[in-house]
Amino acid sequence: MSRHPLDILARLRCIEVGAAQRRLAEARSATVAQQRAAEAADAALRAEQPGGLPITYGAFLAHGLAARQAQRAALASAEAAEEAERDALARSRAAEKVVGILRDRRAAQRRRDTLRREQARLDDALPRG
Repeated sequence: MSRHPLDILARLRCIEVGAAQRRLAEARSATVAQQRAAEAADAALRAEQPGGLPITYGAFLAHGLAARQAQRAALASAEAAEEAERDALARSRAAEKVVGILRDRRAAQRRRDTLRREQARLDDALPRG
């Protein structure tokens, strides 16, 4: 592996993109889990009947609505975390692209330098006179 700083930076950016992709996948999984939990809380609220319980329907409803609201808040938090990870992935990819552009420019400069040296050698080899 090359020890050139730009090559090392490119490898680092590649690792960062991979890590950002993993974090985004984890955030997506958390969002899906929170969505399922919110749906389950909503379904439980709709399906449960307070029939023989010694509590009032108002207390039952308040508890169910609070649980559903907590699940919705957790879902919103998971969605915000997923969006933050998506932004982080975009920034990582942009940084990786910049490094690629720099590497391409460096390679083009090397090619131009090589052509100039070859042209200078040809010019030196021509007889003067």
